[in-house]
Amino acid sequence: MIVPRFATAERAPAPAPAAPVSVDQSLDGQVHSALNLQLTLKTPAQMPALGKLLAESQPAVNAALSSLDYVHFARFLPTPDGSTLWVITAYDGDLEPYVFDFVVVLGDVFTQALYFIRDAPRLPVQKYPRDFVDFVKKNNRRANDWSAYPQQTVIDIRREFGVS
Repeated sequence: MIVPRFATAERAPAPAPAAPVSVDQSLDGQVHSALNLQLTLKTPAQMPALGKLLAESQPAVNAALSSLDYVHFARFLPTPDGSTLWVITAYDGDLEPYVFDFVVVLGDVFTQALYFIRDAPRLPVQKYPRDFVDFVKKNNRRANDWSAYPQQTVIDIRREFGVS
């Protein structure tokens, strides 16, 4: 995923403040949540093929992520031994609506990727979205996270920097 860098010298004037957006806050008071999705492959020998699929899908993944106004960052991280792919993201709000949105905007990519994953949910994810949500909940590894901007949503940040 490409992360834009914001110049500090010449900023567009910030638009007028909008009405506050209601976002559920995590237990530590931050508006964002972390996804640390552990996807264990059926065999590490499949990691090169899965990596190729993800690399070919990257433009579609980036476009989908850009279309969602609550994803702070996202990345796929294979383990060095090729046994596991981590999907690591930070997002605003709650897990279930987040995962359901991914079914809509990236269902095909997740369906293709999950064919490589041990104990994957029923596929395609578009047909069995509840199974996919339950699978994500089961395989999400909770971790404490820190943010330099714990009360800022993606919408707040984009507004501040004039990014649409």
